[in-house]
Amino acid sequence: MVLVPSAAAMLADFGADVIKVEPLAGDQNRHLHELPGMPESPTAYSFLVDNRSKRAIAVELKSAEGRAILDRLLARADVFLTNYRPAALARLRIRYGDLAPAYPRLVYAGASGFGEAGPEVDKPAYDTVVYWSRSGIEGTMFPLDAWLGPIPAGSGDHPSGVALFGAVTLALFARERTGRGMRVSTSLLANGLWANATTLQAQLCGATFHPKRRREESQSFGAVYYLTRDRRVLKLALVDPARVWPRLCQAVGRAELADDARYRSEETRRTNAQGLIAELDAAFAAADAATWRARFEAHDVPFAILPTYPEIAADAQAEAAGLLPALADGQARTVDSPIRLPDARKVPPRPAPALGADTRAVLGELGYREAEVDDLLARGVVAQSGA
Repeated sequence: MVLVPSAAAMLADFGADVIKVEPLAGDQNRHLHELPGMPESPTAYSFLVDNRSKRAIAVELKSAEGRAILDRLLARADVFLTNYRPAALARLRIRYGDLAPAYPRLVYAGASGFGEAGPEVDKPAYDTVVYWSRSGIEGTMFPLDAWLGPIPAGSGDHPSGVALFGAVTLALFARERTGRGMRVSTSLLANGLWANATTLQAQLCGATFHPKRRREESQSFGAVYYLTRDRRVLKLALVDPARVWPRLCQAVGRAELADDARYRSEETRRTNAQGLIAELDAAFAAADAATWRARFEAHDVPFAILPTYPEIAADAQAEAAGLLPALADGQARTVDSPIRLPDARKVPPRPAPALGADTRAVLGELGYREAEVDDLLARGVVAQSGA
């Protein structure tokens, strides 16, 4: 619902004419926002972000006439992207081997849950149970004495979609050299493992892992969370402690801690971590988040105050960087895709299309006469919004 459409949305961001081919009942993502627990809105926001700037047609691909429409599209296309599992691809005869002989310049892009070989290739998959769970990321974050909150929808799909976008553009570059299309793919499992590659590489190198500890047993003061006076959650990032530790002490108004024998070195800070955590708990509880933000910025200390969603949507840095652009109709903003090419401007994002919004127009471009389109609509081979 998200991974492959998000890759196509990125192509549309850079000006590609993306035609979304949906079954007559529509993409399930049109209703993802209606699931229990999702933020409530009359706007199909999940569908919007992954299908903006596309055109949409609704076609019954199981019919011979519907398949003929797809073939006409493929004859004009540079890229075909699909999110179907192997069994569905075989039933519809849209596997790479089915299409490549007739369309040798076509770049065929697919994504799956678990990859293209192995005992799980046909299993259903969503990012919450593959990208996050199977990669070890979720297990690493899981607290010993509580449950994790819900993983945000699509948060594993979207980085995986960036990988598919990269694969498509690489294949298009190769086609410029060779004149031939090719098949490219990615999977949620591959991207989850890559996202967690640093820690997984430790395992592959035989590293010894530290046991997971509760906060009151932690041996790393920089790996725990702190509360400010106004109950905001504060997180530090002390990747370069020799350089940052003295600045942190200055920021919290405890410059003497930098030379305190209990905390002077990385080793002693680890040995006396609980005492240091208690010192910092008391310091951070004495002032509001705004104060700590100003102090950390003044002393160049890496930090985050965990933001609310309204704060993220109003983030001045995200706004200045153009990461939350307005849709072309001015009705809402959206989230920009993460790649920038200064010499290739992105097109202003358009709202996501209604189901079959462009069926008639696209069929006309493919050579169908008005009467033929009317007949296909009447017989349920295609659908058009409002028709």
